[in-house]
Amino acid sequence: MEKYNKMLIGIFLVFIAGFGLLHNEVRAQSSLYIFYDTECPICQKSSKRLQEMYVKFGQNVAFKAVFPTKSIKKSAIRQFNKEYSFTIPYVIDKNHTLVERYDAKTTPEVVLLDKNGVEVYRGAIDNQFFGLGKYRPKTTEFYLQEALEALAANQPVSPNRTEAVGCLINRKKRESVSQSL
Repeated sequence: MEKYNKMLIGIFLVFIAGFGLLHNEVRAQSSLYIFYDTECPICQKSSKRLQEMYVKFGQNVAFKAVFPTKSIKKSAIRQFNKEYSFTIPYVIDKNHTLVERYDAKTTPEVVLLDKNGVEVYRGAIDNQFFGLGKYRPKTTEFYLQEALEALAANQPVSPNRTEAVGCLINRKKRESVSQSL
């Protein structure tokens, strides 16, 4: 009955809010928002690792790729998903509702929330990229994967913040955030 009540509350929140963005999932399980861009080379190079994490952790964490580009077309996302075998569910955040809510600055940038909606990790996927055009031939620190593992084990996430390196999200010209996604 409790699960049914949570589902109804989630549906009600989605209806009231006017958009279907994980309100129920945040309460029912942990959530991972991945701010992403099909044209960002770092996003392209990170797709395989993210997909592997989705397969491993996706049963217990609601993954959501967030495309914060006003002009992106669903066909471009479908093509990207096909080319990179990327099956993570996505939302187009053309009004920057999620960008503003989580203060995302770059793609790729991840925000991991526990099942209570509390932020437990924010930042880079790993340390492969340490500057624009600067990368290690081999990744040595797996920030997001370790955060997901710690969350699954009910352990504190450390580090809980790293600096995301990638393509800046253009936040200058956008429509009103009160519009639905």
